[in-house]
This record gives sequence, C-alpha cells and structure tokens, in this order.
Amino acid sequence: MSFDKAIHRIAIVGTGVIGASWAAQYLARGFDVIATDPAPNAEANLRQYVDEAWPALTEIGLSPGASRDRLSFTANMKQALSQADFVQENGPERPDFKIKLFADMDDATPSDSIIASSSSGITPSVMQSECKHPERILVGHPFNPPHIVPLVEVVGGQRPRLKQFNEQLRFMHQLERSRFTYTRNYLVTSETGCRELSIRKSCI
Repeated sequence: MSFDKAIHRIAIVGTGVIGASWAAQYLARGFDVIATDPAPNAEANLRQYVDEAWPALTEIGLSPGASRDRLSFTANMKQALSQADFVQENGPERPDFKIKLFADMDDATPSDSIIASSSSGITPSVMQSECKHPERILVGHPFNPPHIVPLVEVVGGQRPRLKQFNEQLRFMHQLERSRFTYTRNYLVTSETGCRELSIRKSCI
C-alpha cells in the first residue's frame, strides 16, 4: 500500500495543549485542519489557543495559504477522520485507552493515510496491537510547544514499513521548509533499541 499521497487535510484527535499547538502549526503551514475532541468547550478553547499562537507564527513566517479560517471542528471523530490525509493523535497517555482509540481511528481513516501519535511514553507496537493496518501507526512525538520548537521524535513500531516510515520523515521535513532557515532535527528511533539515527536536514 502506498503512503506517498499528497497531504492536504490534517485531522487532529484531541485538542488539549499539544493538539491545539499542532493544529496551529498545520494551519500556519497552509493545510486544512479538522479537529475533534469530546471535551466540553473544546472547540472554543482550541480556537482561542490558535488565535493566541498566530502572532508568533506570523513572526516566524506563514506558508502560502495559511489561514485560521481553514480550521474546522466536529465532536464526531469518524467524521473528522473520514477524509484525512494525515492524523495527529493527542489523547490521554493510558495504554488501554490508546489501544481502543487507535483501533477506532484505524477503522475510520482511509487506509493509505498515516496515523501519528504525540505519545511520549507508549510505544507504537502497543497502540497498533488491535489495528487492521498496523504498519501505518507511528509516533510523531513533538517537543512542546510543537508550533514553536522545531524538533520531533519519529518512532516506528515492531511492524513498520520503510516506505511509510520515510513518508512521515518527508512530511515532517516539508512541514518546516518555509518556516525555518536553520536545521530541523529528526530523532529517529526504533523500539528495539539504539540503532536509531539522528538526522539533520537543511530546511531551504
């Protein structure tokens, strides 16, 4: 299965501080963003966060097409994921919760779309354990806040596919091409230990 399709529409699952910061970042890079979260006042809190982050993002430099108007929200996760080209998950850090959430997201997301988690402590093999398409589940763990700090840790699970793994690296690099003129760091790890690579890519 190909994971190299063009990415235009990002789904954000969970709009707490990390999810809201990712939403602001993707909007500033010119993507359509649809966010979902069942919490009360989630949409209002998200839009407030994006509004407050926008001056800093404007100073850093917006990509062509960047607009807060490209943000939409729904409490229905299946609706949010149904046309997503890329998913960024930011749910609670509980293994049982993640397993169920990722199985549900896997069912609702197009099968050629990558699903990345912001998790800092749960491995992809745990999250992908009940998924029908486990090969497209990765960790894309940001350093906080994602819209300011240009560092993300990409972790493959026990059943990764190199093409899919490389596609997330390519996308994360693309995300910053017009934002930074200095080097973007990618810490690439695997669950099996320290054969990971530390990759520097110039952002031109």
